[in-house]
Amino acid sequence: MPVLASGEVLFTVRSATLPHHGGQISFPGGMQEPGETPEAAALREAWEEVALPPEAVEVLGRLDQTTSPFGFRITPVVGWIPHLPDLSPNPAEVARILRVPFAELLGAPAWAEVREHAGRKRQVWHYPWRGYDIWGVTGNIVHDLLTRYRETNA
Repeated sequence: MPVLASGEVLFTVRSATLPHHGGQISFPGGMQEPGETPEAAALREAWEEVALPPEAVEVLGRLDQTTSPFGFRITPVVGWIPHLPDLSPNPAEVARILRVPFAELLGAPAWAEVREHAGRKRQVWHYPWRGYDIWGVTGNIVHDLLTRYRETNA
């Protein structure tokens, strides 16, 4: 999860041609390669998806691990970007790069629903933002970050 010094969070709109979750909002990221740490995978994927140089990111830490409805374990990694370089979406994976102000996420009229997949019920958070719906695993990760922020700054 890239957090910019400008007070924004970096998201991507996934390419509509992808076989899974096309057109949805996500963070840059993907599968870990054998022997790779979650941090190394996050930096590599951000480079591959939006051309964010690894050296431009200061890794701050991890959020709680979560599991996708399809059984993939996801370890969200938070990175601070003091000076955002020019980014370029990889069109095979990313249709658009979004820079969402953190304050707008905090003030978004978020809501949760319970969804069932493969016989398992799970809570799914939605964060509407300027015509987009940040939801699913991404919405749940946003919810985790905002909850921690609110608890720390209460």
